[in-house]
Amino acid sequence: MKNIKRAINRIGLDVSVESTDGLKNGRAVINPIRYHYRQWGGVEQLPQGRTEPKRYSMFCARELLESSGYGSIVYQGSDKYVLIWKDDYSSRVGCFTKACLRKMTGDDENE
Repeated sequence: MKNIKRAINRIGLDVSVESTDGLKNGRAVINPIRYHYRQWGGVEQLPQGRTEPKRYSMFCARELLESSGYGSIVYQGSDKYVLIWKDDYSSRVGCFTKACLRKMTGDDENE
């Protein structure tokens, strides 16, 4: 097993993803997206920046989101997220997928 996959399994949480293939289970790291704006307009993600409401990033093994796309549902415990976009990454330490999620609240489900 590659290092990045081992790290996700060690620090991640159990999640389920509704995709075109049905329900897939796995582990992922989900954290709030925080943006920090530089003076010249560039945007970078930093932990001390401003939190973007209801926006989260997710890191997981490629297989978990393989057949998922925009609008797929991600479940983590009692929380529910909608998949906005995903990117696949590959490096010497392994392959993984980074996704942007929007957290669903009770108000979203009633619309």
